Amino acid sequence: MLDYHDLYLPYVSKVRELKNTTLYGSRTLFFLTKQGTLKPLVIELTRPIIGDKPQWKQIFTPAASDSTNLWLWRLAKTHVLAHDIGYHELINHWLRTHCVVEPFVIATNRQLSTMHPIYKLLHPHLRYTLEINSLAREILISANGVIEDTFFPKKYSMELSSVAYDKLWQFDLQGLPNDLINRGMAVEDSNAQHGLKLAIEDYPFANDGLLIWDAIKQWVTDYVNHYYPSPSIIESDQELQAWWTEVRTKGHSDKSEEPWWPNLKTQKDLVDIITTIAWIASAHHSATNFAQYAYGGYFPNRPTIARNNMPTEDPTKEEWEKFVNKPEQTLL
Repeated sequence: MLDYHDLYLPYVSKVRELKNTTLYGSRTLFFLTKQGTLKPLVIELTRPIIGDKPQWKQIFTPAASDSTNLWLWRLAKTHVLAHDIGYHELINHWLRTHCVVEPFVIATNRQLSTMHPIYKLLHPHLRYTLEINSLAREILISANGVIEDTFFPKKYSMELSSVAYDKLWQFDLQGLPNDLINRGMAVEDSNAQHGLKLAIEDYPFANDGLLIWDAIKQWVTDYVNHYYPSPSIIESDQELQAWWTEVRTKGHSDKSEEPWWPNLKTQKDLVDIITTIAWIASAHHSATNFAQYAYGGYFPNRPTIARNNMPTEDPTKEEWEKFVNKPEQTLL
């Protein structure tokens, strides 16, 4: 299920006050076919109470026998596509692979000597992050920048990312195995490759990603065990402990007391931490960044904004007749 209901619903009325954009809370149910592909079955679009207008909610399905309802299904899918690419860009891409990495970069440069083995291990993964983020702040995510101009939340784009960070982000769920399990895309299975059984066998992000994750983890494990043959060396490494303390208490200060932060006491703790950071900054970022044009280069395939409400939401007679007579114009 694609569930963009709870996160988006509080923004529906605010977004609708802006020009040339609209929004719904949405839920989409999929069916896993025998061919291993996902087929959308049901879309629910919701508008909360706005002023004197009551809540509006409608279910759309592809099982329509007339052309009008089939066009409504296509329109509902278009709204969900906008919701999905917005979540991808503002949360999976910007928040999870750019924004939250900054505290790790800053703490690494502040607390670890350039001669420190963990600095040398992390540096190749973090070296360009601050520069890229600085350029993003100038061009992409700035007020009236590209993101606010082209994505459906418009001026609320960064606020939405911040809310997602507050409600959804956990460090222990950023590594690929835990991410897949948390999203219901895998379960632990000691007999399966990588220790996970995937819900969808043909899932390239998981299949390819787990190969990369295992390679990173093996390299980090060998490296950590070489420099830290015992837990006592980790606990007594003042630079390392200061680094991890700054990450939690300054970089992510609003989440510093959360119980899911790893304790930096053992080799396993350090391996898990470094593997997760390296994964976020390298392979996870690559997956969310470099595939964007393949999906969104043809705008109708991944529209970043929906400008009109569904024709069934409080339509006038003229609006409904226009949709029925020329539904393709409404879609475009």
